[in-house]
Amino acid sequence: MKNSIISPKNCNPEMLWLNHRKKSIRPEDVVYLKSYDNYTKFHLNSGQVILASYTMKTFEQQLSNKGDFTRIHRGTLLNLKYLTGFEKTIEGHFACLSTGEKIDVSRRKMRILDMNLEIRY
Repeated sequence: MKNSIISPKNCNPEMLWLNHRKKSIRPEDVVYLKSYDNYTKFHLNSGQVILASYTMKTFEQQLSNKGDFTRIHRGTLLNLKYLTGFEKTIEGHFACLSTGEKIDVSRRKMRILDMNLEIRY
């Protein structure tokens, strides 16, 4: 399958191109991505949500060299720049974001994040 979300030659390569090159966003504006079957929802720091017609795996590959993004759940990719802390409740583990949102973190990913964040700080 041809990957058609690669940025055009005459456009800024630092931008992330969505929906057949019709829309672009800056990777640093992305708070997190959520997977919905073959679609991906981008949650931006402005509060805007953009639906893209590609899988999250495609965007994960593009974002790997454009910021500090990591999977915190099977269907969620988080920009660690917006992470302020973690919260554990009887309902599960949550990542607290600087936008005021709380999103689910899987138990397995929580252990990995705890170890990685201890090493970084």
